[in-house]
Parts: sequence; C-alpha cells; structure tokens
Amino acid sequence: MDTNAPTTQHTPPRRTPPRSFRTPVRGHAFASRPAAVPDPHPGQPALLVREPGNPADPLAVAVWVEDGTVPWRIGYLDRGVSARIAPRLDRGLRIDARLDGWSAEPDGRWRRPVLLLRAEPDPTEQAPPIQDRQVPPAWGRPPGVVRRRLPRRT
Repeated sequence: MDTNAPTTQHTPPRRTPPRSFRTPVRGHAFASRPAAVPDPHPGQPALLVREPGNPADPLAVAVWVEDGTVPWRIGYLDRGVSARIAPRLDRGLRIDARLDGWSAEPDGRWRRPVLLLRAEPDPTEQAPPIQDRQVPPAWGRPPGVVRRRLPRRT
C-alpha cells in the first residue's frame, strides 16, 4: 500500500441549525373562542396560516389551534414577526409553532399566549460576506440610532 498517495476525505455539507424564538400572539383578547373550549395549553401545536387578503396587513399570519374538535384562531403574529415569516410560508418552508406559555400584564388585567417558533433555515437566503457586515461597536448605540430627548415636566 502506498503511504504517499493522497487521501480524499468526504466532508458532509454543514447544516445550519433551525432558528427558534418566542413571540407573543396579538389580538387574543378579541378572538372568538368556541363555547366550552378551554384555553390552549403549553406544548399544544399551533398552525400558522397566511392571510394575504387581510385589509389591515397583507403579510398577516393568523395563529390557529385545535382542541380535538374545533379549530379556532387565537390571534395573529406581530407585524414585525409576520413580515419575516410570511415570505417563508409563501415559499413553502416549514415553520413549527407550539404554545410555549402565557405572558400577563403585571396587574393581571390581560393574558397573552406566547408561541415558540422553530424555522428551518431558508436555502435562498445567504448571509452577507463578513467584510460587508456592519459590526456594532462594543458599547453605545448602533450606527444611525439617535437619542431622543423628551421635554421635562414642570
């Protein structure tokens, strides 16, 4: 056996791990829940449904849950989140959504469901080369952010 022969090693392509983050559901207080259906529980799967004909937001993403009998809309993703999620849903990318818990106002006047979203990386999106990325400074505000001064109350 020739020990000087070049060896070829096959390295599998690097797989980007899925991104996961938590986000509140908006409009839950206005959702019409079917009679005798309990609140969604943590760990319950949710379905994200695009609503391109929504007059308030063409990128709207509704959040639906099902208790085993009747599916019902519990609200919508926040506009900032849906602006990033809607194009991915339109391209057919898979996004898993599960109820992660509830957030509440400190005085207990309202509760809002919180979703855990897990999105597979989009193969069409590519990160800009490192030399083109804008690196924020180690301290202070990012470039372009100015501080507003509010008038003092007298």
